[in-house]
Amino acid sequence: MSTTRDVIRRTKIDELMREMRLMSSFDSLFSQAVAERVGMHQTDIETMDLLNTLGPMTAGELSQRTGLTSGATTRLIDRLERVGFVRRCADEADRRCVVIEPVHENLEKLGALFQPMVDAMAELWSKLDDHELDVIIEFVRRNNAVVADINARMRAQVHAGAGEGSL
Repeated sequence: MSTTRDVIRRTKIDELMREMRLMSSFDSLFSQAVAERVGMHQTDIETMDLLNTLGPMTAGELSQRTGLTSGATTRLIDRLERVGFVRRCADEADRRCVVIEPVHENLEKLGALFQPMVDAMAELWSKLDDHELDVIIEFVRRNNAVVADINARMRAQVHAGAGEGSL
């Protein structure tokens, strides 16, 4: 039997789930709008964000993070290299590996499109106190880890042939 507290908590969790889904959708739609504006794929924009946030990585690491096949990752890197947003560099630790790194000086056009969002978020977050920011940061880190893990498992199943084309 559910108590009033249980019902209130479930309602709050449902509300948080709704808001997180909306945030995800709005973020995805924003990336799509940026991609359309510069004549790129949304995956290209998201990959550039990964490289800018996490730093240079091998094509294999990029494939793993994006969930793309190695062939699709190569085509993605080719597209980004062609427009000057990334470069392939030899890995200093293992010369057989290639590291993909962003070419920051060529990213001004993309950065300018994201700047209004960056400014608005900085203004919003500046109104929070340190404790609120700490709680949100920890929540987002945990959320990102969960989503990345579930995404990797789903992609592994699809690439293994399980569940392709079925719901």
